[in-house]
Parts: sequence; structure tokens; C-alpha cells
Amino acid sequence: MVDLLKTIYSLKAEPPESNNETIPEKIIFFVDELNKYAPSRDRTSPLTDLVLEIAERGRSLGVILISAQQFMSAVHPRVTGNCATKVIGRSGSAEIMQPDYRFLDNEIKSNITRLSKGELLLSHAVYRQPIKIIFPRPVFKQQEF
Repeated sequence: MVDLLKTIYSLKAEPPESNNETIPEKIIFFVDELNKYAPSRDRTSPLTDLVLEIAERGRSLGVILISAQQFMSAVHPRVTGNCATKVIGRSGSAEIMQPDYRFLDNEIKSNITRLSKGELLLSHAVYRQPIKIIFPRPVFKQQEF
């Protein structure tokens, strides 16, 4: 995985001198369980260093990191600090009380612990308050009237 990320990221960070190959304008990396690859503790590895580099410098190069994890507090603070958009699903009160969630007021934090399946909270600087997103039930689970 390190070789793949490094090779693709280097295409944007250090473009090849010959223009025989077209490099996409945007490159998107999807990483599940980011807390395993960029943990909050001070353990370092080549993969962690690369994820930190992408999180800190990637947007300016057209490299976008989209990640998912159950516990944002378990992800390295340099990654979460560079995150522009956060989408939060139902979480336990112990997780919500972590410093990573200080951008939310207490009423919103208590509502996060009671979100239903398919309900998420989206936070971005463009909105004054986080907004609630509700995904509809799949068609096969909807009742006919």
C-alpha cells in the first residue's frame, strides 16, 4: 500500500519531465479505518508519514484524502486538523467528549449519541452550524401505501 500511495502521490508532487502521460487533475484516495494507518499516538511508519504528507499538502496539489473511522480521536491530530469537512455518525458519549469534537456545542454532542441509522452530521466552515443528513431507506425496505 505504501508503494501505491507513494507512486501516485509523487506524480502530483513531482510531475515527470516528459509529458507523454496525462496526469489526472484530481486524485482521490479513500482510506477506511484511518486510525490504523495514522494513529494518534506517536508511533511513526512510512505509511503514517505518507498519510500525514497527503493530509497536509495534498489539497494544494489536487490530491484529496477521504477517510472513514469509528473514532476520530484515534486519528493523528495533524490529519484531523487539516480536515475541512467532517461527517459524524452516531457515536458514544465517551468519544464525543474527546477534544477532537470541541468544534461542536454540548447540545449537538448530546444529539449525536441519539442519531438513528442513516442519519449523519456534516460539519464544514461554509455552514454556521453542522447540518443533519438523512439517507432514505432502501427501496426494498420502504412500505407501499
